[in-house]
Amino acid sequence: MKPLISVIIPVYKVEKYLRRAVDSVLSQTYTNLEIILVDDGSPDECPAICDAYAAKEARVRVIHKENGGLSDARNAGIDVAGGDYIAFLDSDDYYAPCFIEVLYRELVKSDAQVSLCRYEVTEKLDVADGPDFAGVWQEYKDGKTESFVYDRKQMLLNQYDAHCPDATYFIVAWNKLYKASLFKQVRYPKGKIHEDEATTYRIFDKITRGVYVNAPLYAYYSMPDSITRAKFHVKRLQWFDALDDRIDFLEKKSETESWKAAVRARADGAIRYYYPLIKTCPREKAEAKRLRGYVKQALSYNRSGKDPQKGFLRFVTVIGYHLFLVSPDIYHMITKVGKDSCQK
Repeated sequence: MKPLISVIIPVYKVEKYLRRAVDSVLSQTYTNLEIILVDDGSPDECPAICDAYAAKEARVRVIHKENGGLSDARNAGIDVAGGDYIAFLDSDDYYAPCFIEVLYRELVKSDAQVSLCRYEVTEKLDVADGPDFAGVWQEYKDGKTESFVYDRKQMLLNQYDAHCPDATYFIVAWNKLYKASLFKQVRYPKGKIHEDEATTYRIFDKITRGVYVNAPLYAYYSMPDSITRAKFHVKRLQWFDALDDRIDFLEKKSETESWKAAVRARADGAIRYYYPLIKTCPREKAEAKRLRGYVKQALSYNRSGKDPQKGFLRFVTVIGYHLFLVSPDIYHMITKVGKDSCQK
């Protein structure tokens, strides 16, 4: 028999989408599954929907708990998971019917500990109007789908745009299949958004190789009221907390290339977040100072950091960082003009 795979679905105020998510797991071509629905104290009909699934489907387990947030719900599922492998599904999204099958096959074929795929964004409620997963499955069966195997070091680097155009696929938690043993000492940070940013690199640090399947096997539902998908909110700056921890972690591990990429990503992100912060939250002066500090720190590391860490920024990047620090308004005007010109 094929190994048991645990699919963990955190549930909170998603009664409109929950059945779509659960049904997408129940209809998987890979059938040896346990589906763990973690009711995170949802105040709507979600608890009853979860219990109804468990009553009619032996593969479904339900955990009812007090509200603790997405990370806490995932952790609760990990704590009880009995599978040899673990996958996550956000309850407003859904899987392609072949999601588990393809990721399991590629993981075993590559002797990897993590497999991952692309996702496709959809704004459609009806699965029939969403991604063409039947076509994706047919292309895979016809041998037309590319897969790429990476070692541990490259998996860590692939989380950064400067090294990988598909970096987002490597960061998020829910487009992957993991060996369950990877979570023995890893959990998601409770009460934080950008929890993937704080966790995925710790998983990749434990692997020898991972495999990336260049096919969309996951439907990401674009829901406007999500905090990470809506207009700017100061909570988004928790991304920097995650990146601070990652930079410290990589330095201690002597992962110099990933450390350089993380420092650059933090400085670039600081500039990107600076403008919506001062526009929508002008009283957050300490946070604005913190963001400018990340840019200063990147320049300091580049100029006088420990070998082989220093000298990792391109000349044009150094000039840009200095300009931002001297005059954020001029920097914004110049870069905006440049972007507008490129789009014409």
